[in-house]
Amino acid sequence: MLKNNDMGNLFKFCTGVSKLDFYPFTEINNWKNLGYWLLVLKPYIDRENSQDGILESYHFCDKSNTFEATVCLKATWQDGTPISSFEAAMGIAKGLAHRKTSCSIQVKGTEEITHFGWEKKHYSGVEIISPIKFKLTLTGLVENIKGVLEDILSFTTLRNIIWPVRLNSFTHPIYDPSYFDIISKYPIKFESGKYFLSVLGNLVELSTLKSKINYDFYFNTFDFNQYKNINDSEENYLINKKQNMHTFFAIFNSLSEQFSSIESRKKISSILRNIAKNSQEEENIILANGHFEVNEPGYSQNIKWDEDNFDFPEHLTEIKIAIPFPSAKNMVLKKFAAEAEKKFINIKWLDLSDEENADTNYDLQIVIARIQGNRQIWVQNIINSHSFIQQLEKFPRTLSALKKINLNSASTFPLKSNLLNEFEETCHAECSITPIFRYHLHTYSRKNLPIVLNISEFKEFYFSLNR
Repeated sequence: MLKNNDMGNLFKFCTGVSKLDFYPFTEINNWKNLGYWLLVLKPYIDRENSQDGILESYHFCDKSNTFEATVCLKATWQDGTPISSFEAAMGIAKGLAHRKTSCSIQVKGTEEITHFGWEKKHYSGVEIISPIKFKLTLTGLVENIKGVLEDILSFTTLRNIIWPVRLNSFTHPIYDPSYFDIISKYPIKFESGKYFLSVLGNLVELSTLKSKINYDFYFNTFDFNQYKNINDSEENYLINKKQNMHTFFAIFNSLSEQFSSIESRKKISSILRNIAKNSQEEENIILANGHFEVNEPGYSQNIKWDEDNFDFPEHLTEIKIAIPFPSAKNMVLKKFAAEAEKKFINIKWLDLSDEENADTNYDLQIVIARIQGNRQIWVQNIINSHSFIQQLEKFPRTLSALKKINLNSASTFPLKSNLLNEFEETCHAECSITPIFRYHLHTYSRKNLPIVLNISEFKEFYFSLNR
């Protein structure tokens, strides 16, 4: 904590990234950005309070696949100017075009919206009705376009998160992608290369990993364990342990010679799961039998694992494991590496948040996704990613099940239990996508501060007074 003479105290929020980026029109490569995005950005649709979203109201016509919406006058840019219907509409149209690896719908006629000068062009699926109203015509091969769109605009499906940019202002009458201007939950400013939120009479810096020490807030356990001060412990923090469940799973690369046999994949899966099982008491870990639990659509009682097995395949000398970001190498993965070392097997870690590793071949990829209620939307979207399709190329039954889920919007209400169950059983039969463990997303706030970091079902991260 630092004293700020202009406005209360100055606190530090650990973003877990080396560089902040609020530009929405590019594919999301570093999923760690979601942490501070979900703290700062206003969603188009706020499911708890429409006045807290960019859109005040909307109507979707299933017959014509049109989405008509009214923007909220409380949704403003930093200088207090309300967002226009044109900016809101174009934010959705262009945003969807840059989520092709995870999104199955687009706005009609936007094939060239990724080209230079996009903001000056006319698109057949975009209609500006008034300064505060617009209409979009959606296209897509999926069954439930309405449900998929609502999930995207409410930040329910995190890998499809989109937000608008300012297309016209007094300081920048022509669109400038380098100009920082967002619709934020809190007043925000950018000074000397740093971002600051004004929160309940205090300043909160969105701190990058360059700060190295003295963070006051963390939005997940992985970061807390990796980036906290040496002398810090959980006793120094208020920990919010609300039931915001996530899943931690592994995708085998079917093209990898290391794991060409199902026996080798089963052995690695069992080791990972057994390490997680033995770590439940000391870590924030819940062991699920499959991807779906008894009370969740898709559950299968036919899933069986080899318990207490720690035998590696005999032929292994090295395993290349891709992780989404550095702190994802948690205690379970570190213990796995230690077990491998005992067998003289080298583990090579590849950080996918580093662009240099984007096209690198690996044997196993670790993926983290949110469980929204009893829904796992990643199952529906993963097939849109070309890299995942390549990895699953030699798992035909898994690929077939995922394609059916995607086309039928099986993870969007109303859920298709039979298709989710087919996925559960086929990926277990082929040992292609292995559920390792689940965990709750915990937030950490240093004790005795005037504000605390919270997490809720829909608003994600938010600050409140420490009472």
